[in-house]
Amino acid sequence: MKSAPRDRAPAFRVDLPADCADCSLVSDPAFHGENAREMYFHVRVPTDRAIVKNIRVDVAGVPIRAVIVEKNRIPFSTASGFVTFDLPVVPRARSSTVEVQTSLEWPGMALRIEHAFKDRRGGKYASGEFPAVQRAAALNLEFGLREAIRDLKLADEVEARGLGKMHLMGFDTNNPLSHEDYPPHIHLILRWPHFAGSQAPHFYINGKGRLLPDVIVTIDGMPHMATTHIGKGVWLPAIDYLGEDLYETLVTDDGGLTLRRPGAASCTLRPIEAGDRGFGSGARADCSSGAVYRIQASDDIERGEIRVGVNSQPVEVYRYDVDTATLLSAEPARPKPSAARKP
Repeated sequence: MKSAPRDRAPAFRVDLPADCADCSLVSDPAFHGENAREMYFHVRVPTDRAIVKNIRVDVAGVPIRAVIVEKNRIPFSTASGFVTFDLPVVPRARSSTVEVQTSLEWPGMALRIEHAFKDRRGGKYASGEFPAVQRAAALNLEFGLREAIRDLKLADEVEARGLGKMHLMGFDTNNPLSHEDYPPHIHLILRWPHFAGSQAPHFYINGKGRLLPDVIVTIDGMPHMATTHIGKGVWLPAIDYLGEDLYETLVTDDGGLTLRRPGAASCTLRPIEAGDRGFGSGARADCSSGAVYRIQASDDIERGEIRVGVNSQPVEVYRYDVDTATLLSAEPARPKPSAARKP
């Protein structure tokens, strides 16, 4: 991690130790490169090693403030333009080193919050107008859906019946590890206990912070499966691993989203304000229970702080490490949600 943003530094160089002849660098640009915020690389290491000592990086004169492996800060030294550290070896199928996402979890439900650092832009977000409105909209939609899920008691049922977990996700503007997370969208996934087979709908967000009518669904863990296109006005069922419909979603004509139990209770999300920011201004969830939830969420990437307001309840504050996105603290403890009633 660089001490200060630098875009035009000379290329860095990694020197692997001579006593690890089987070690090698991954050359794919998604696994080895540089942006204004960081230098990143991945090393293939024999799994019989517990540690690889004395990896040296010629950082081309750039001051370095931290070395991170996966989500851990590790000791390093600096001398003669080189950063030196010992690499702990923890075999894993997939790295998370350049994935900067904060996970918030409750029984039966999880939110993944991506943090849109402009100095980490990558993939199809590397140039052009930064999708600030879509990022704000995705955050409000995630927390708005959280309130709808709670009102409909869907997460409670998922937890009680062992159906897996409901995952709410936004989009990443960095392209971590070749994940072309484009164009801007959110996910509402019923993640099956064994992962593979889960339906992953992509709800796309336009430049005015509203959802587009066409939804694309992929199947997690089965890349050979063809994507499904759900057109305007068509309900999309979420099927659990037992083959039953748990809930269904519909993009409304005005770019909102309705979540309902099949043919029963429902909540509809719409922007909290009129105007060109759409859900970027906040979300309002009107539920058939009579409850109304007004949600406004923000993400301060300089301080590492997510703030969420729901109706008149105390503001929730989630603090995270700005380099790794690891959750550091959460306050206040979230009470069982209450809601204002329609007059």
